[in-house]
Amino acid sequence: MNKFYATLCERFGLNAYIAGDYQKAERWFRKLEQSEPTSIRVLRNLGVILLAEGRSEEAERYLLREEKLYGASFYRHSALADLTYATGKRKEAARRYRLALREPECAEGGKMYHMRGFMEKRLAMCEDEKRYTGTRKAMEFFRQAEESREAGAHQEAIQKFLQSFALDETNWPALNNAASIYMNTLKQPAEAEPLFSQAFELSHSIQVARNVELCRQAINRGQKKK
Repeated sequence: MNKFYATLCERFGLNAYIAGDYQKAERWFRKLEQSEPTSIRVLRNLGVILLAEGRSEEAERYLLREEKLYGASFYRHSALADLTYATGKRKEAARRYRLALREPECAEGGKMYHMRGFMEKRLAMCEDEKRYTGTRKAMEFFRQAEESREAGAHQEAIQKFLQSFALDETNWPALNNAASIYMNTLKQPAEAEPLFSQAFELSHSIQVARNVELCRQAINRGQKKK
């Protein structure tokens, strides 16, 4: 694979990930994997994409392989912390968040300092077994919300996503999903905007930032029609 095509695979894969099309993102990085199976951009991005798809065991293999080949770093500790947090490995998640917080990227002035508050919240929950148990209940509400959404029970889905967030204040995907229903299905961007904004404040996700932008554009269009 030539460098130009490899760059295109990476770009298209990242664009698909940002758009929330994880299967498409995986397909592009699988193409790249065929020519550079041990590159950082393949191992890390496939790990993150697979985790987003709910394929945690596969994701962990990719992320651990990256760490084995290239050593410890903020990004590897952070990704593995999120993975172990999601899969119920409380003590390992706490260890990884502590390590990530010690890295220079997370110090004041570092590139990832904006994520420090989020990781500190996660670490605090991991260190409190009772609170962490609540995050497992949050995941169950999240699953129920997805089922309600698929069944077309939109208000019920929103309620369950918000219940999920109430049990885990770092569960920004629950806010993002509830807001997406308000904006895309119920056509109520004014209800969606504060939820999208709160999700972005927690995650600093490019995908969520785009949702905030689209939501505000929809609100402005609605105001102009009045």
